[in-house]
Amino acid sequence: MTARVSFADRAKRTGAAVAWIVAFGVVGGASGWALSRLGPEPSPAWSLAWSSLSGAVGFGLATWLVGGVLDRRSWAYLGWRPGTGVPAGLLGGVVLGVVMAAGAAGLAVLVGGATVTNTGDWSSWGRATLPLGAGFLLAALTEEFAFRGYPLRRLAAAVGAGPATTLGAIGFGLAHLGNPSATAFSTVNVALAGVWLACAFFSPGGMPLAWGAHFGWNATLALGFEAPVSGYLFPVPAVAYRAGAHGWIDGGAFGPEGGIVTTLVMLAGTAALVAWSRTSRTTEPAG
Repeated sequence: MTARVSFADRAKRTGAAVAWIVAFGVVGGASGWALSRLGPEPSPAWSLAWSSLSGAVGFGLATWLVGGVLDRRSWAYLGWRPGTGVPAGLLGGVVLGVVMAAGAAGLAVLVGGATVTNTGDWSSWGRATLPLGAGFLLAALTEEFAFRGYPLRRLAAAVGAGPATTLGAIGFGLAHLGNPSATAFSTVNVALAGVWLACAFFSPGGMPLAWGAHFGWNATLALGFEAPVSGYLFPVPAVAYRAGAHGWIDGGAFGPEGGIVTTLVMLAGTAALVAWSRTSRTTEPAG
């Protein structure tokens, strides 16, 4: 009898969580779409930043309205009052993402045969990377709002952090399946990135750490190496990236995220975050 009641209670809580998450997605998606239709058409250089701004505002609005006002969840619950503080969490995440992306790209060169060439055109690098950097920062925030934040925390409250992380990571991987040059391997790696970012979200760094890590990863691949990011190439001056002959190692046209170099880096980064979170819990004062 107890097991039956427990199962029914969990099913009810899971159904309620799914309903709230669907409402969140509808509000966020509709708001972002509506905002993207406002104002003049941006220049090609700023198109990523404008579309990402629309998404970030849309899902930020959904977080406030659905998560905060209607579901009455606090900003601490949503990961925005981390133990590290917001600035430290964000900066630490950027550093983590930069180090991991540089590690993946470095392995692609050292092991996979990819090449990174210095073209010498540094005079226009800053002008080209400013709008792209803003776009990556806002795109990372959009995806963290949409895939971590309220949806992940709400699902975790119903089924537990582990299953919620797994389900969220699968959704994150499948959401990138339609990207250019996507493969089964790249989808698995993006799902692993979803696990890594969920671990960042559940860590003492909270949402700022996940946001910073996501931004640091994408910006380093694109702006530091000119490598494709999830199948998309963002040409920048000064550097030129060319994949090697073995796509299973360096990811080929999808970028390092499609190869085993990212698999190894994601596993290492996730393990480091899990260890940090466990250490932080054991060192917290009692009471």
